Amino acid sequence: MFPNPILQEIFSYLSFPDRLRACRVSRKWYYNCTDPYLYQHIILKDLEFNTLLLAMQRVVSIGPRVRTLTIQGCYSDFIQNTVVPVQFSNQPPNRPLLFSHIRALQPARRRQEYLKHGFELHNHFSDTFSKLLELTQQTLHTIKILNCDLDFEMTELFCTIACNAHSLSTFHYVNNGDKGLHSSGLLQAIVSGSPKMRHFRGLHAGMNDAVLMTMARHWPLLESLTLCSIKSKDVLELTGLINEDGHELRGASPMGTISNRAFWELLCKCKSLTTLEVHDLACVTNRDLALYNSLRDTIHQKSSNRRQPLATTTTTVNLKHHHPYHLHHPLQKKRTTTTTTDLPGSSLRNLRVTKYITTPLSTPGFYDLLRLFPNLTRFEYATNFHTFNNQFEGVTPDMYEAERLAIANFMNSHSLVYEEQWNEPITTEQRLMAGMTTRSDQH
Repeated sequence: MFPNPILQEIFSYLSFPDRLRACRVSRKWYYNCTDPYLYQHIILKDLEFNTLLLAMQRVVSIGPRVRTLTIQGCYSDFIQNTVVPVQFSNQPPNRPLLFSHIRALQPARRRQEYLKHGFELHNHFSDTFSKLLELTQQTLHTIKILNCDLDFEMTELFCTIACNAHSLSTFHYVNNGDKGLHSSGLLQAIVSGSPKMRHFRGLHAGMNDAVLMTMARHWPLLESLTLCSIKSKDVLELTGLINEDGHELRGASPMGTISNRAFWELLCKCKSLTTLEVHDLACVTNRDLALYNSLRDTIHQKSSNRRQPLATTTTTVNLKHHHPYHLHHPLQKKRTTTTTTDLPGSSLRNLRVTKYITTPLSTPGFYDLLRLFPNLTRFEYATNFHTFNNQFEGVTPDMYEAERLAIANFMNSHSLVYEEQWNEPITTEQRLMAGMTTRSDQH
């Protein structure tokens, strides 16, 4: 029989369900399978909802000091297979019933249907997840929830994270069949409650100016970030103007977009930001990028002006007193000044931009983008012809292709990896925009 350290090393390669089954073999195996050392980095992958809950409850009973938690590819047979009847108030009594998948219903109606069917796993998940985070709030630094179909909107997942995120430095919530955090207030609570955050990835409907300003204040060490404005519309003419050093920065829009003022504040305060994803932001256009560069040039010019008088004064002092050697005169002390590496945008290395329902970038925008982010090593740009067709009148496929080629030639002349995705499928939002445009034209 192997000694305990070797057994634990073997058990560390088992999946969570296999490890639970191994516990039943003998007392020695049970002792080694439940050693807290094996549960510092927890990966719960491809589990049905019931099995996921059993695994989480098992972790809580063991009581380890968890450092990373990954929930990936988990699903619920009930949620995937349940359809419910949908009735309308004006529907004739003899008309056949319509049915809808339960995930397609609004949150309030979904809760009613879950209650009607006696489906309580969301409540059990909330209780178990809360116990797990309370147990590990001093050690847990990474949470990743990826590619799950569990309808987390029905749980208290985000509230629990907001209350126990003191040590959290990485939070990924990606591709879970929803729009992430809908509440901007709860999103702000997570931001202010996790001062050590470095990596925040995922699309959240509650993202707005207030959240972005809070990030700029509380996350100076931020390294990677995903930004989206799911309610985003190109409504710049509706926003209020705010002047800053003679430049026009637009304030928060009533439609819930992220303004260029908030985006610029983030670039100014988060000097460690190296990876950024921006999805359909109305504040990333040709005009906005030119504005950011103007503000950047102003900061650089002010820094240069502050340094120039210092050199003149130092020379005068040296000549007046005829110092034969270098003396540490108070006026000769080195001062911290802004260099090009300290300018907003200089830290960024990886950038992804998608454009579907907001104004796309054209050639001048790509010039300004490389000026704003001079140290980029990788840039991805995703769009399609429908983006240009919905935004600009008279655009033809040939014109679109010519623009794509011109930008590709320009980007390939620079020392960075450029990934172009100009032929993405049409999105649901684009179909809706095209339908609304057609209807308004008919009127």
